[in-house]
Amino acid sequence: MGIVAFKPTITRKELEGVLDCLIGEKLECSEVARNFEQQLCSLVNMKHALSTSSLTSAYHLAYRALEIVPGDEIVIPSCIDPAPLAAAQLAGASPVIVDTGENSLVPSAQQVKQKINERTKALVMGHIMGFHAGLDDLKVLPVPIVEDISHAIGTEHEDRPVGSSGSLSVCSFAPSMIMTTGNGGAVLTNNPRYYSTMRNLRVGGSGPQVGFDYAMTDFQAAMGLSQIAHLPDFLRRRREIARLYWDALRATPHKTLHPYSDSFAYQSFPVIFDAPSDKVDRYWKKCGIEISKPLAFPLHGCMQMKPADFPNSERLARKLYALPLYPSLTKKEIEKIAQSLGRFI
Repeated sequence: MGIVAFKPTITRKELEGVLDCLIGEKLECSEVARNFEQQLCSLVNMKHALSTSSLTSAYHLAYRALEIVPGDEIVIPSCIDPAPLAAAQLAGASPVIVDTGENSLVPSAQQVKQKINERTKALVMGHIMGFHAGLDDLKVLPVPIVEDISHAIGTEHEDRPVGSSGSLSVCSFAPSMIMTTGNGGAVLTNNPRYYSTMRNLRVGGSGPQVGFDYAMTDFQAAMGLSQIAHLPDFLRRRREIARLYWDALRATPHKTLHPYSDSFAYQSFPVIFDAPSDKVDRYWKKCGIEISKPLAFPLHGCMQMKPADFPNSERLARKLYALPLYPSLTKKEIEKIAQSLGRFI
């Protein structure tokens, strides 16, 4: 069996936590989930957190907190998870897709400013592949920021926890993320009014206000608690592996988008290969190593927008690959990946 592109890191502690919930018949969202949410607040330095059933549901709650209605616009980067686009459609809002910056994973402040108008009610920004997106130039805009920390949770940027800069923060706990609960997500805020709105909407059933049944189960939250406890070790290991890849990359003609830094999370390790995609695929398949194209389907394509209007995103879709990078990789596997990278011409 070859080396797979992604693999969640599940320890005995996660299994024990889930089993305890199942034995105790704790399948709903209750005490364990609330404990998980408190841990998330401490991790991100936010006052309020709600665990959710998915990243899409986290975005949808955030949009409802911002009172986004049909006719409103949400600015969304083209190279990001499709969840903010799906949630915009649920809210009836009009997504405004913006290209990435040149040689960047995120749009520049100038690109974003050009998309802002009186109908803009939110701006989505993410720390793609674990690299920090600077938000300081965007915080001066008169638009709330929904900060996606899925790829960088547990890190700091400019001495502040990632996720503490936006009006709201969202996070995915899917299997390929920094930490996982199998699926699920979270939305965090310091605004008590936003929190109250989202808390009321998260619950399913009928009442004065019909909710969405977006809550995370206790047994998922039990896994999340163990993952938070292991998060410093996960990040340390990811950075160790990324450093080895970076050293191997420097001896090749291939490029990445950021020099190595021990502040990044390295949810993935991006490499730009200028070789034809069929050559890239054949080489790595022959090596027995599964690599991925994490930005293969930019959101402007989902919206059937003109590729020529998104040249930077189009280039990343064609040329950007991600090497396998997860804590459970063995020393032998890491060496094989690094050596294969150095030999690919």
